[in-house]
Amino acid sequence: MNKAARTARWESPLDLESLACRAAGCSGRIVAIEAVWDGDTVRDWHVRLLAITADPVGEVRMATVYWSTAKLHLGPDEYQGPCHPAAVVAVRAGRAPADHLSAPFHFAAPDSPDDEAPRRRP
Repeated sequence: MNKAARTARWESPLDLESLACRAAGCSGRIVAIEAVWDGDTVRDWHVRLLAITADPVGEVRMATVYWSTAKLHLGPDEYQGPCHPAAVVAVRAGRAPADHLSAPFHFAAPDSPDDEAPRRRP
């Protein structure tokens, strides 16, 4: 498997239709879309987009935004901005389904990676 193929399998679709489809599969009423930081030694910092549900209370991963994903979605000027590219893309991608569902979007730490930032709870 070449490098491009290995990278592609990590990428989540971030278009509204794909994210809305993921949200439609949630059991429970969606009360928010949340972006949270996560990190590991293989993929570095990345942002998980979650649908937060009530009745039953839970969360469903809708997508993960890695650095490589962000590079595919940003222009050269945006890629060089002050914020982590994954955060910039996660904000855009997360607001679209939140607006579509008339639910709030929450990202406690969009300016810098922080996997201990306060979470939204239903």
